[in-house]
Amino acid sequence: MPDFKDITGHERIIKSLKESIKSNKVSHAYIFSGLKGSGKKLIADAFAKVLNCQNAQNEESCGKCHSCIQFESRNNPDVFYVKATKTKSISVDDIREQVVEKVKTKPYSYNYKIFIIDKADTLTVQAQNALLKTLEEPPEYVVIMLLTQNIESFLPTVLSRCVVMKLRPINADKIKEYIMSFKGLNETDARFYSQYCGGSIGEALRLSEDEEFYAMRQDVIDCLNKLDSLDTASVMLMAKDIEKYKLYPELFDIMYMFYRDVLCYKILKDENRIIEKDKTEDIKRQAKILDEKVISRRLEAIINIKKQLKQNTPFQLSVEVLFINMKEN
Repeated sequence: MPDFKDITGHERIIKSLKESIKSNKVSHAYIFSGLKGSGKKLIADAFAKVLNCQNAQNEESCGKCHSCIQFESRNNPDVFYVKATKTKSISVDDIREQVVEKVKTKPYSYNYKIFIIDKADTLTVQAQNALLKTLEEPPEYVVIMLLTQNIESFLPTVLSRCVVMKLRPINADKIKEYIMSFKGLNETDARFYSQYCGGSIGEALRLSEDEEFYAMRQDVIDCLNKLDSLDTASVMLMAKDIEKYKLYPELFDIMYMFYRDVLCYKILKDENRIIEKDKTEDIKRQAKILDEKVISRRLEAIINIKKQLKQNTPFQLSVEVLFINMKEN
């Protein structure tokens, strides 16, 4: 498991956590909020590891002491990973059995008794209320970390008793360098995944291993290339075919990125500004065919469909309308 020094990005948060250790002002509860794959769990693990490390130096765990070895093997008796046991939500019983009962006893071997609650946005209201008493009157040896993608899911009373740390998206260039080093990808492929991951290294790594994502991107760009040559009936069939990718949140990002490159090349005539280098010829061809205002309207239409789908608009109907609108523009 990584130490602080092994984590890319989030320097501000790591510095703050290190300073709390150095000054002996570790809080009893933290909320790490960020997108999927943003590094919440890496930071929580690194923090938990160093808190109980027996030979920590410069607020970094040694990796060699008994605590660190037990932590690496997931056998540290003073670190607990809280999770849902019966449903997808973390219930009041889960909190009572996995947290409330366990905080009553002192750590077995080390300085802190640490509870890491992943997917904390699935805590029911009852579970949050059960956790609240521990947050209000925590034993000095307890540290609770809640990891969430949706900070708005917490009760105000829970939020007010935690130190909230929001993980910001990581710079695309940093992600590119990381996955080039970690995965051995060439610069073109690494840049491609770094642009689609939303600032999340975890998502960049996931996409780089997802063969269907690469195939989906090719299908979608093929659709955009032939859109203007199709009649309405064919556009409808194309929208139906795209439906198989509806579970991919990156679907419309692919469309947006393509037309972003088309518009960029249309205005600047500079290939170096194109993100999707492997589609340069397609992008140049579309830039030659389409008017600047048409491209801008298509970008706006893609933004709008993302908003509509958040309001539970039927997927296929939305894509049909999108393609027809883009074709008519």
